[in-house]
This record gives sequence, structure tokens and C-alpha cells, in this order.
Amino acid sequence: MLPGMARRTSSSGETTELAQAWPAEWNTVAISLLASGFVELSQRLDRQGAFPVPYPPALQRGLDRLTAMGVVVDAKVLPRSVMDLAAWAHRPFAQWPFRPDVEGLNDDESLLVDGKPSKACLEWAVVSGDVEGEIRERLLIHGVLDVCKANDDPAAYVRFRRQLVEKPAMSERDLLVTMAQPGFAVLAQHLRGAYRPAPAEALVEGEAVVCGGCGHLWTVQIDGVRRCGEWDCPAPATIRKRLPASEGVVWLSRELRMFVSGPGRAELRIAEALERAGVTVRLWPNFDACDVLPVEVPWAADVKSWTNPVRLAWRLNERPFVVPPGAERGFIVIAKEQTTGRSEYLRTLRSHCGWLKGQSRVEAVSEKTFIERVLREFRKARA
Repeated sequence: MLPGMARRTSSSGETTELAQAWPAEWNTVAISLLASGFVELSQRLDRQGAFPVPYPPALQRGLDRLTAMGVVVDAKVLPRSVMDLAAWAHRPFAQWPFRPDVEGLNDDESLLVDGKPSKACLEWAVVSGDVEGEIRERLLIHGVLDVCKANDDPAAYVRFRRQLVEKPAMSERDLLVTMAQPGFAVLAQHLRGAYRPAPAEALVEGEAVVCGGCGHLWTVQIDGVRRCGEWDCPAPATIRKRLPASEGVVWLSRELRMFVSGPGRAELRIAEALERAGVTVRLWPNFDACDVLPVEVPWAADVKSWTNPVRLAWRLNERPFVVPPGAERGFIVIAKEQTTGRSEYLRTLRSHCGWLKGQSRVEAVSEKTFIERVLREFRKARA
């Protein structure tokens, strides 16, 4: 399909390619605006508890752009309002009556799931570089970094990150106990700011269920069944524990669940696999210079868990990974949740990431490959 083209889905489900009709960048801009708008709308609803008026500017602009594109190609069905658009956003892209064609858009993805931004939506919003959630997440982490640097306490930063990964949900009482521990003294308020009260859909019959696969909370889904709704959960049908609602229940904000807790599970997995083999591992060393650094084999890993390799490629082009001082080389390591059963993931990432093609010291590999190569190098050095 040529740049600037669109797709139309008929009532029978057949997809027709429409003629080239606008600048190619309109496609990406339209989807990014819609994603950013839905993320901001969701955040306002969470804060205000009522539908905000006026709508977020990005959402209105995305709707206007999509409508204009549809008019140009004489699309038979167009969203006439934000509510119309929200109905479209719950459908997989393949079922949209009309949509711009973007390479980083998978047919089976949707922008909303059960009224909340999907992981695809959050990734598109982040790619657009203009979303409040990313700013809030980065402000929190940067604030923690500033405090730890001021106190010359890198261990406190590692404890904070591990806390978010290992306990993304807990009782209010457990959170207060954690905040009171000496190791969290300087970061108590930042820790408090990372967690939000559990939503009503997570509190059923007087309790919350903590998922055994990811540690997040089960919530009532649109079909009325309570289950884990996290995008990358490795075991969504298992239960870790149950928390009484009467004690208060908290969990991480959505942005932290996606950008910290999600990839953090892979980071801890990698560290544990290497440590079992005798490798000394530093997590988030030198105030987050990288995610994982095997000491005996100084190869710095930047772990990613993006669902779409094209969107990740764009992100890396925008924000390249810098190999930290002391490391011999760097690796973009893709969490196994994303590469399992997707042999094309790394190939697509490499082909779309111009920055990566020009690197001699950085390459993209799977989680399994990184572990195997580090262990092979470690054993070779010890032989």
C-alpha cells in the first residue's frame, strides 16, 4: 500500500484499499492524536469522575483529522462525535469502517478495552511524544533519581524499582509499613505517589484478588467476569493472594504498570537467571544507566516490552540507548512476552530502526538470546 492510502471495511468484512489522497504523515498523526486524546480523557475521568467538557484537544483534533480524511475518500461511514469514535476505538482496527493505513498498526489491536486505553493506545500516545501520563511517570522516576543522587544512595533507587516490580498491588496497611522502613525513608512520599486506590471494579464481595502471574489486581471485565486484564501477564488465571477491601487496597498507576512494572518482570527474570549460573548482576546501576548489567560480562541491557516492534523502532529512533561508561557493549533486550510465537518481531524492529542499523556496539536480541550469550561469555572467561 502506498503512503497516504486508507482502508475501507465493507459490511461483509472485506477490506478495500482506497486511493492515495493525502500526505503520508497524516496517517500516523491521526492515530497518535486519537491515542493521546483517549489517554488524556481516561485520566480526566479518573480524576474528576465525570465526562470532561470540552474534550481533550488531541482527541478533538484526531476526530477532525479522521473525518476530513474520510470525506476526501468518500467513506460511507464516519464517526460523527467523540462517542461514535469511542465505539470505533473498542473494535479491532480491522473492523473500523474506514481507517488510515499505518505500518505500526496491527489489525487485531484496538485503542480501548473495557473503556480504558489499551497497551497499543498507550504506546501510540507515547510515540506521539505529547501525553500527560508519560510526563507523570517520568516526573516520578526522575524525582526519585534526584533524591537518591542528592543522598548518594543508589541502593535506595534499586529498592524503589524492585518494590514497584515485585509489589504492584498491596493493602494500604502494607504500603504504610513499607514507607516506614529505614530503606525507604527518603523516598516515602514518592512511594506513596506511585500507588492509587484500587478501582471499584477490583473490589468484589469485600476483597481484591492479586494475580499470581503479574501481581496486579483482577478487575471485572466488560463481560462481567473478574480476571487479570494486564497486557503482558504470563499467568493471568493464577492467584497470588486475596486482600480484604476493608484494609484498603492500592495498586500502581496505569503508566507505571506499563513502563516500569511490566518490563521490570523481565529485568528481574534476566537477573535471576544469570545469578543462578554464578554471574554477579547489577540492576539499574549508576542511577539507571541501564536496566541489567552483568559484572563479569559488562554488557548493558535496556529491556523493552512493547507490543509493536514498529512503534518501538520509532521510539528508539527518537530516544536512542546510550551504552553507559564501563560497559563493553549494549543490547536492546525484548521481553519474552513479546517475542514468544512472533519470530518476525526482532526482524521488524531492526528493519525499521534507522538508529540501530548504524550502531556497532548496540544490537537488539530476545531475552533468551541475551541470557544465553552472557552465560556463554561468562563460562568462556572462566575456562
